[in-house]
Amino acid sequence: MKRFFHENGLSVVLLVAFLVFWAAQAVTGHHVYQKGQHLHGQPAEGYASYLTSGHFWQATGENWESEFLQMGAYVVLTTYLFQRGSAESHNPDDAEKLKRERKIK
Repeated sequence: MKRFFHENGLSVVLLVAFLVFWAAQAVTGHHVYQKGQHLHGQPAEGYASYLTSGHFWQATGENWESEFLQMGAYVVLTTYLFQRGSAESHNPDDAEKLKRERKIK
């Protein structure tokens, strides 16, 4: 078990963080939705029924859409742009050197 966490630590941490933040979004969204229902004189909805509502899934989709857009832009921009000192960027003048190093490894 220790080896599994050592080899997959990043995936485990990211999965746990994803679930925690998604749960926080659900709790906050439920609270906001309940306020809206109350303001419009509608009956309150339970948490379980909120999780199947369009409000929850729309908020989730909008959140994921913005994250995918951000990550896609980051990938595209790091492909074409150079940032001195960034771990994701290599000196474009050393492209041939990097290709040789990758072949050796």
